[in-house]
Amino acid sequence: MPDSEKTGKTKKARRPLGPLFKRKMPEPEEAKDENDRKENELVIELDRAARSKAKLSKSSQESGTQPYSKKRNKQDTKQIARLNSFQKFAYFHLSPSLPTLPGYREAYEQAGLPLIYESYLSTALFLSFIASIPTFGLSLLFENRLLKVPLLYSAIGSVVLGFVAFAVSLLVWLLYPLERRRSFKSKLERQLAYSFGILGALAAAGIGVDRLFERLAASETNPVVAELARRFLRDVKVFGLDIESALREVAAHSPSLAFSKMLESMAVAFRTTGSMHDLVTFESNRLFAEKKDTLKKSVNDLAVMAELYITLVVVGPIIFIVMLTIFTILPSSGNIPSPVLLINILVFIGIPSISVAFTLFLDSMVGRM
Repeated sequence: MPDSEKTGKTKKARRPLGPLFKRKMPEPEEAKDENDRKENELVIELDRAARSKAKLSKSSQESGTQPYSKKRNKQDTKQIARLNSFQKFAYFHLSPSLPTLPGYREAYEQAGLPLIYESYLSTALFLSFIASIPTFGLSLLFENRLLKVPLLYSAIGSVVLGFVAFAVSLLVWLLYPLERRRSFKSKLERQLAYSFGILGALAAAGIGVDRLFERLAASETNPVVAELARRFLRDVKVFGLDIESALREVAAHSPSLAFSKMLESMAVAFRTTGSMHDLVTFESNRLFAEKKDTLKKSVNDLAVMAELYITLVVVGPIIFIVMLTIFTILPSSGNIPSPVLLINILVFIGIPSISVAFTLFLDSMVGRM
């Protein structure tokens, strides 16, 4: 066969190889693939930690919700990726042995903390243990070297103090989410009528559910409601949940039981009728009526407190000062303190203390309105 034909066949055989080589060229998304690979590794480690738990809580099994579903794995993986090395160490070593506390877990998820539940508890246990070590060492040195206590007794006392430091630190960590949840609940319920008023006005214009929550997240002055609205938008737009599931998810993370019931009602209304205009309008009018009654009651309470303040701080001290002034004219007895001293105590200590107490109490009453 002539060389030209061989050369022609060779060229024809080599023609389709060019595009193949071009397809195998490294794409500019290698950094993205590397991030996806790391994220998959975190998912594997997260599933391994989930499988190492002894058993799921009874309430989770009855409700049919698994704590490590695909959506939750994706959320938890992104949160774990943002942890520092200290928090990751505590999470991967202590989270498999954490006790299941369904009631506390529900309260923690309603507190709005950025860390996931297992990571927060693991960090709390690890930091509490670290706090007990210097307490033990300082107590041992102080008792053995300075107080000259025998080594056995000083060691026992240091162990007790170290355990107390561990318990106090862990208690502070555990109480913080509960206090944050209580604060969020009060803020949410105070502004609930105004929030639903905004939803009712927007729903009357025929705006969709996702647009309703977009406006609520952008214009709401209450940060708790705005955060819940952003959570709804994230569940719908990022994790791909439908409207009904996203509403139920936000209801599960709401610190207010009243707001959770309203979100559940909105989910049912959206599933049945596809529109929430009538429901939102009805709930808005009802909440405004309840808010009006609450404000009336609070104003009446403030009027009673104002009368009590005038009686105790204005009229009461005048009567006592007049009585003590009369006592100065009478012959003094050795068992009765000096009336001048009592007047000074009342004027410079008693009246300011009562005024400060009333101010704090009135401030708390106004804050709950």
